[in-house]
Amino acid sequence: MIGGNESCIAGPVPMSYLTCLTYILGEWTGVDHIEDYLSYAVYLLWVLFPLAVVFLLPGVLVILFYTSVLLLHIYKRKNEIKEAYFNDVWDGARQMLATLWDGHGRIWHGYEIHGFENIPEGPGLIVFYHGATPADYIYFTARLLIQKKRFCHVVADHFVFRLPG
Repeated sequence: MIGGNESCIAGPVPMSYLTCLTYILGEWTGVDHIEDYLSYAVYLLWVLFPLAVVFLLPGVLVILFYTSVLLLHIYKRKNEIKEAYFNDVWDGARQMLATLWDGHGRIWHGYEIHGFENIPEGPGLIVFYHGATPADYIYFTARLLIQKKRFCHVVADHFVFRLPG
């Protein structure tokens, strides 16, 4: 066993860092051929990684939803006095969240809108499919608010209003 003052490199046979680490781990746990167990653990990680990604990405969206609500709550508490004197106190919060979501859509998903110039200046109806999470609706309204300074009102199924938050 390697003592406290000895090194893997300074020993009688120089070792790589990973070989030294597996040697120390094997000595510490008392398991023979720990390399086989570690290679099996790496294989399991490789096999289960897509499953982890499937649950990780929606989790990130839910965390961003709740972060947005928290930011709006903080903004409201910070600007309670200004609300009595200004009509559009929420414009700063809307622009901040629109920029946050637009950046997330561009970076994470490569979100783009084709035909944005075809949206009429007056009222219009936009029909789209949003799947399990309404992330693309949020990306669309963020881009609409940033570029055209307009709001988009939504008609949604009852399921959307049953989500917590």
